[in-house]
Amino acid sequence: MAPPDSPRWPLATELSGTENGKRTTDALPATYHYHEKAGKRAVGDPAEDTLAFLQRELSLGGLAGLMKHLWFAGAERPAMPLHSYVAMGREIVVLDRMDMHLLWANDGRLFVKPVPRFLLSPDFCQSNLQCPDGCTCGDPPANACRGVPRKVALGFLYTYACLISSETDFHVANEKRLLPRREDDQPIEWARWKTLARELLRMHEHDPGALHPRFRRAELRLSRLNTISRLTSIPLFNPYFRGRYNYGSLFRDNLAWMATTTVFVAVVLTAMQVGLATERLRGDATFQQASYGFTVFAILGPMGAFALVILYALFHLVKDLPSLLGARRKRTATGRAVSSAEPKTPA
Repeated sequence: MAPPDSPRWPLATELSGTENGKRTTDALPATYHYHEKAGKRAVGDPAEDTLAFLQRELSLGGLAGLMKHLWFAGAERPAMPLHSYVAMGREIVVLDRMDMHLLWANDGRLFVKPVPRFLLSPDFCQSNLQCPDGCTCGDPPANACRGVPRKVALGFLYTYACLISSETDFHVANEKRLLPRREDDQPIEWARWKTLARELLRMHEHDPGALHPRFRRAELRLSRLNTISRLTSIPLFNPYFRGRYNYGSLFRDNLAWMATTTVFVAVVLTAMQVGLATERLRGDATFQQASYGFTVFAILGPMGAFALVILYALFHLVKDLPSLLGARRKRTATGRAVSSAEPKTPA
C-alpha cells in the first residue's frame, strides 16, 4: 500500500502583491546568515538552495530540544493582540529569528519576528513547503521532508492571526514593520489580511495538528527558558539566549539584586537587634539561635553570592578564550599577509 500524500499548503490568499509571471524565488530575501559550525558564521544565497534556506529560516533552534519543558516558561494560550502589549508597556523588538518569536524578557522587551514575504506567497509555499509524493513525514524526517518547516510556518502565521485581530493591531504592525509591504512600498490591504486570518483560524479549529506544538504556547518567558537550558542542556549552565555581551553588564546586573538583598538583610538584622534589646526576647533561647544563624548568613551570604558571580564570569571567560585567541591569530595572520603583499617603496 502506497504511503499517503502529504497535506498541501492550506492557504490560498495572496498578500505579497507579486505580479504574474514573476519567479517564486523573488519573494526570498537577498541573503541569509547561518552557522556552518560552532562559532563560524556564513552568509548564503537563499535562491541557490531554497530547501536549506527554509530549514534554517523556519528552524526553532535550541527551542526544539526544550519542548517538553515549555510548560515552565509559558501557559498554553493564544497570543494577545498587539495593542495589548503596547498598553502593558512592552517594548516590541524586531528580531528575525524564529526561535525568539514571542519571547519576553524581564526588562519589558517582547521579541517578535516579522512575517517574511515568501510566507505570504501561496505559489512559493506550495512549491517549497510541499513534501514530495510518498513522503510519510516520519520521525526522524527524511532529508527531503518538509513537514516540520511547514508546521512551523503555519504555527507562526497563526500567531499573527492572533496578534493582528483589529485595525488597531494592523496599524501597530505596519508601524513596527512586522508585515511586508507591497512592491509599490504600500501596506497590504486590511481586507486581504482579514481573509488570511480567518483562513488560519478555521485551519486551527479543524486541524490543530497542522501547526507546530511550540505555538500552542504563544508567549514564553526568556528568563525561565534560560533556567531550563542551564539545567537540561549539554554543556550545562549555558543560557538559551545570552543577553549580555560584556562582563561589565554581567556584574552590573548581578550587583543590583545583591544590593537589594543586602538592604533586606540589613533591615532584618536591625529588627533583631531591637528585639534583643527587649526583656521578653533577650532571654528567649529560640530567638537567640535564630539571631545567631541569620547573623552568620548575613556575613557569609553576600560573600558567597559575589564569589559565585566571579566564578560564573571566569567560567564564560575560559569557555570563550579559545575562540577569542583563534580570532586574534586569524587577524594577525591576515595583517601579516596584507603587509607582505604591499609593494616596497624604494629608498
